[in-house]
Amino acid sequence: MKLRRFTDSGIEQFRIFLAKARENANVLVPVELLEDDAHTEVVDPEIEIEDQSFATRADAATYFHAKLAVLNADDVNSDSGMWSWLSLYYFDQVCPVMNGRRTVRNDYTYIYEAGVMRHFYRHLLYVAWRIKQIAPTHNRLFLHSKVHVMDKVTTEVMKRLYLTRIPAIFEAIDRLYWNETSRGPRTSIVNPRKREMPGDLTTRLPIRLRQLEKTYDLYSLSADQLLELLGEEFALSPAN
Repeated sequence: MKLRRFTDSGIEQFRIFLAKARENANVLVPVELLEDDAHTEVVDPEIEIEDQSFATRADAATYFHAKLAVLNADDVNSDSGMWSWLSLYYFDQVCPVMNGRRTVRNDYTYIYEAGVMRHFYRHLLYVAWRIKQIAPTHNRLFLHSKVHVMDKVTTEVMKRLYLTRIPAIFEAIDRLYWNETSRGPRTSIVNPRKREMPGDLTTRLPIRLRQLEKTYDLYSLSADQLLELLGEEFALSPAN
């Protein structure tokens, strides 16, 4: 199928479906909307999209980077209609049927709200592409999850734009918080009770970086230099 984008009316039709799906878990997914010329338009240049199965967010990120490479990255970054259309196309993956029912989350999980600071990074498919764009390497902490899961590590980092703009931050975070033995995040790096814990990702890392930026140019540091400046708290924290 050719890649399309929703028009404003198409996005509204998608919202109506999501509202119905929350009330009735058995409502049919409106696949006919995907090629409805009244509510969609073909993306130019034309791109063929296949019915892929993504085992992890990393698989989705790799696929979308390959498929969307012919498009201007800034346009991809701001195309609410296209990402929302992709959510419907891959709806069974971003909102799977589990234990006999489908749990539909907030609209912004499926409808991409470009430019809305509280929501843009919560779109399940966009965030996969975006992370791979800004962190081509050292992205496993954010891409190991299932496509339909929005984990706390991803939200805690991606909601802080100043963090994502520090060139060495993704390598530093990977070295701080990835557990090679379990092949996943280290324990206690995100505190659900929002209390400060030594070396945690949620509170202490942002605070320490804000302290350091008063003295150092964080944008010029290597990962080694950044880790050294973070100090003993992070080297000896429970997260490590």
